[in-house]
Amino acid sequence: MAEVLIPRSLFLIEDFDNLIIDVEDLCSVSISWENGFVSELKPLKNKATKPKNILFPRFVETHSHFDKSFTWEDFPNLESNYRGALSINLEEHKTRTVDKVLKRVEKSLKLALQNGYRAIRSHIDTYKSQSIDIWIELFELQKKFSTKLTLQFVALAPLEFWDTPNGEELAKFFSSNGGILGGVIVPPFNKKDTSKFLSKMLLLAKKYKLEVDLHIDESITEPGAGLKVLLETIENLKINNVPITCSHLSSLISLSHREILNLGEKMAEKNIKVIALPLTNFWLLNRDNKNTSLKRPVAPIKQLQKSHVDVSLGSDNVQDPWYPFGNFDPFYMLSCSIPMLQLNPWERMTLSSIFLAPSRLLNLKWDGLIKKGCPADFVILDAKRWADVFSSTLKRKVFIKGDLYC
Repeated sequence: MAEVLIPRSLFLIEDFDNLIIDVEDLCSVSISWENGFVSELKPLKNKATKPKNILFPRFVETHSHFDKSFTWEDFPNLESNYRGALSINLEEHKTRTVDKVLKRVEKSLKLALQNGYRAIRSHIDTYKSQSIDIWIELFELQKKFSTKLTLQFVALAPLEFWDTPNGEELAKFFSSNGGILGGVIVPPFNKKDTSKFLSKMLLLAKKYKLEVDLHIDESITEPGAGLKVLLETIENLKINNVPITCSHLSSLISLSHREILNLGEKMAEKNIKVIALPLTNFWLLNRDNKNTSLKRPVAPIKQLQKSHVDVSLGSDNVQDPWYPFGNFDPFYMLSCSIPMLQLNPWERMTLSSIFLAPSRLLNLKWDGLIKKGCPADFVILDAKRWADVFSSTLKRKVFIKGDLYC
């Protein structure tokens, strides 16, 4: 049993009327668990003593890149821009081996577990000459960690890859292993070719009952160009049963409020989900030395949510040519992103983007709400207020199925 604070929008309780709720929407509760599941959740009645710990469900990372994590030291992008990152990433590919990738993945997973993640989606750079062996090994790792963490893999490939025999073979392999088709749509691009290859990708996903996760409009130019092609292509194909995620969408911030809402409504109709990735976008984009604007190159989270689009917050890169910092720690991501994006952590929609929307995106069995009967998968902090959560002296305990992990 533990006496803790839990954000009001992150739990369900029967005796709601007797809850003690502080000014930051943190509620004082008593929680018990046995055999790996919550057995009791009730309000604390002692108003004089506030709990000294805050409890969160274990986190869900919606977008990462295990295959290139921790490569910054050997492949630094000191220009810190998108073009440099892409160039140096291609240099790293020349030295890449299955063993190197697997070591990076295992290191990343171990850090993610001890920092409080319960599920992660990772994109893996994919190309025509790549051996199927890497995927066999990755899905073996998925099984190895499955008792502690849900792991999903996206094949991040050029769109045209999915119009080749290799693309078809990989999609067929994914159909029995739960893989996801990925690609990149970033302007400038040829609209006709992009639509053609995107159509092939979507039809392949439909054929093998797979999801699609696109790096799309990760730019500050031609706002929403990729998204508009995607929406047109979906409409032309009359495809409604392929789950689609749009990662980044950073250029949408340059559109007018009305344009964003209109696009958001169309996305909501198609049940397209969005992952906002502020760390890498803020770091790489809008770096023109002549530009004095600090415009935020990141998906317009609040406007999209207002249009009923399900938006998740993700970390993206860790210590690689695309972003030199981070350590697979959700609290690092939050400490940077929440102030950047002017999101209030005590608000329901902010917490949804961190905990609930990511659970839906990865189609997890548990939605992340703390309630009687839910998994006893927690991160408990030495904290009494939100300022403590974003402190550099953060102390945490991670529980997996009710047992202390670290």
